[in-house]
Amino acid sequence: MVGPRAEGVAIITGAAGGMGAPCARQMADAGWQDLLLVDLDEARLEAVAAPLRAAGATVATLAADMTAPDFTDRFVAALAGKPIGALIHTAGVSPSMCDAQRILEINLDATVTLVDAVRDRMAPQSCAVLFSSNSASMPMPPEAAAAFNAPLPAKPSVDLLPIANHPNLAYPLSKIAVRAIARREAHAFGKRGARICTVSPGLIDTPNMGRVEAQASEMAAAMAANAPFGRQGDPEELAAVCVFLCSPAASFVTAVDWLVDGGQTATILANFPGQ
Repeated sequence: MVGPRAEGVAIITGAAGGMGAPCARQMADAGWQDLLLVDLDEARLEAVAAPLRAAGATVATLAADMTAPDFTDRFVAALAGKPIGALIHTAGVSPSMCDAQRILEINLDATVTLVDAVRDRMAPQSCAVLFSSNSASMPMPPEAAAAFNAPLPAKPSVDLLPIANHPNLAYPLSKIAVRAIARREAHAFGKRGARICTVSPGLIDTPNMGRVEAQASEMAAAMAANAPFGRQGDPEELAAVCVFLCSPAASFVTAVDWLVDGGQTATILANFPGQ
């Protein structure tokens, strides 16, 4: 039975980015009129926030490094005591953007910090959507995959770096861990009447990630070209799935991953066996 929409603020991290900005716009269009947008750059955040405010939404921004020691305090202050109705956590980096340790800090440590901060602030009927990746569906060394599926150490980027000391390992393993976090947290969220799940984009046509990876990786370009639709995904297509997951229509969806890749994963597993 579809119930009421959650009351509270809708949070989008990475909100100035190619995936986060469409999520912010579509959440506002879907009736979420109290938004908190989080990203590194205040000017870019304001460029996303201003038109939403002009259309009638209440939009707060938080320009912050999610890996910084003071992030949780600043984040909680920005909530101003409001319950959380929705969280779409898009913030992250890809293999071509930085080294292995920084990938683990941003993609994994920051996700752990954020989930810890929101867990007890989620409203009934709310949902947290964490961004994983279709790369988490690729075969990984069994010992490495097991370590990132297991309960995480207090500082994953330090303790798990020896297992994932190359960007091309650190990225998919960090995303395997994000999926595991959602599965493990489902009961704690469920006790509050809240849900938590992940989405796993394939190659999405964003300027700072999708296009960079397509240029850097022959396999990534082939994956998109040979997939059923023969193209990269549009960020708006990905955002629409996130908005659905935060809606009452998805009220029985939790602890699962939604693969949003236009068949790219199936293509790469069929055409590049052993990858």
